[in-house]
Amino acid sequence: MFHGLEGLDGGGALRLDLGGEHHLLDGDPGDSVTLADGDGTTVYADLDGDGVIDHISSVHADGRYDIWTTDPHRAAWGLAVPEPVKPQSEGPLAWGLAGMVTPESVASNQGISGEKARWRRIDGG
Repeated sequence: MFHGLEGLDGGGALRLDLGGEHHLLDGDPGDSVTLADGDGTTVYADLDGDGVIDHISSVHADGRYDIWTTDPHRAAWGLAVPEPVKPQSEGPLAWGLAGMVTPESVASNQGISGEKARWRRIDGG
C-alpha cells in the first residue's frame, strides 16, 4: 500500500506513525519525501511542519492511487493551520465517525493495529 518503507535505516528527522509501526524518513519538518519500490511511488508529507508525516499520496504500478491524511479538513481545503484545533492526544480531527477505510484496517494483515487508527483515506482510484 505504501511504497519504499522496507529497508529504511531510520536516520531522518521526519516521523511516520502507522499504528504500531514507526519510521524515520530523511527530511526536515515541513518537508516531503518521495520513496519508490517495484510496486509504486509514495510521497510522505509533513504539511503542518511539526516533524510528523500527516499526508501520504501513493501511485501504484497498476495505475491505482490512494491519498491518506491525519487531518482531512486541512487536506481538503489546503489551509495551513498554525496550531492544532484539537490537541494531538485527543485523536484525529473528524466528524465523529470512523473512516470507512484506514491504512490500519486495510493493512491489518501487515501488523498495523486498528486500535491506533488515525489515518483517513480521502481519495483513491
